[in-house]
Amino acid sequence: MLADLDPHGDGGARPRRSASARLDLGLALVAAGQPDEAVALGVQAVASGRVVPSNWWRAAELLTKVEQSGAPEAATLRDLCVEYARDADYQRTATLVSGH
Repeated sequence: MLADLDPHGDGGARPRRSASARLDLGLALVAAGQPDEAVALGVQAVASGRVVPSNWWRAAELLTKVEQSGAPEAATLRDLCVEYARDADYQRTATLVSGH
């Protein structure tokens, strides 16, 4: 599905949907015991700047799950989530990802 949405890795014709698909796939990967790959997809999604406010809960959920897995790469995803949520002024999301 992701290859159909974003065949060249540039967001494709529907970049917001591509970002959401990356978060969803990341959630599936962490559930399948592949947190490092999940983090990579989460980083791609968040760094794209295309995660809409109504989908930030997915990023926060992915972050929580990769942190619970003990993946050292989770710190990279956390830093991006905090940075992008703050830059976009998503106060609720910033609260979700900061854990406060």
